[in-house]
Amino acid sequence: MTNILIVGDGAIGLLLSHFLSHKNNVHVLTRKPTCNTRFYSRKNAPSHNINARFINLSDLAQQPSYDVVIFTVKAFQVQDAFSQIKPYLAANSILVVSHNGMGNIEELISQLNTQQALYFLTTSMAGFKSTQYIVQHTGEGQSVIGGCNKLAAKNPQFISPLLQAIPNLKMVNNIEQLRFEKLLVNVAINPLTALHNIKNGQLRAPAFSATIMSLLYEGCRVANAKGLNIALADALNNAYTVMALTAENYSSMQQDIANNRPTEIMAICGYISEQGKRYNIKTPANNELLAKIQAKKSVV
Repeated sequence: MTNILIVGDGAIGLLLSHFLSHKNNVHVLTRKPTCNTRFYSRKNAPSHNINARFINLSDLAQQPSYDVVIFTVKAFQVQDAFSQIKPYLAANSILVVSHNGMGNIEELISQLNTQQALYFLTTSMAGFKSTQYIVQHTGEGQSVIGGCNKLAAKNPQFISPLLQAIPNLKMVNNIEQLRFEKLLVNVAINPLTALHNIKNGQLRAPAFSATIMSLLYEGCRVANAKGLNIALADALNNAYTVMALTAENYSSMQQDIANNRPTEIMAICGYISEQGKRYNIKTPANNELLAKIQAKKSVV
């Protein structure tokens, strides 16, 4: 049985803990009270207990060595979370990062030893927390994982058997390309739904088409400058497909704004803006949304 630590009990953290706890020993690191039971609910079906143990940071020293540590916190929280977990990692622990946006992978790689593999997991599973202890699984989706450092890229077989309980999990060699493709979907959906307080499907209205086109045009130019082959037509198709599949869902950024929480805007539009400066590419549409979201909510 694999010992797995999931860092963060947001929607994705709880969904992963539900699936992985069927055949693994799963602990979930949370800042909330650990005595409260967490529940999983699939659409309108009755909810049931998530068979994982919830722990606080002070409990880590008494826990077993973890084979796999999965970070499901937001992009701007990854480094702090890693710093807190690092003293408790085994010499050969496998790390997995999963969040919206880009950034922080290179920083993590520099802090790992040569026996610690680092992977990135991107997923289109849809879910939200109806309360702080209940996750609603509202839509199917594919989860894709790929190696980020040399050890993980050289030995992809390490991780697949350990996480096989995750539905529709696929191992790939080009995770950087897929991460950027997912970033562009987030660029098209998250800031606009947060700014206008609307569901994902409402972005298909003609009023948003010009803005979405501009956002993705800038993103594709940055991707191409980085050596990634992403066509604007494909980026648009991906974004509008996700809008249709998650039409009744609110994006994570919309939920963050609605609940007065920090957002991942710096890892999404902020990343396009920063990389645009690096490659001398103008990104006015992303710059504008970045400023509007920052003005709407003070973000990290």
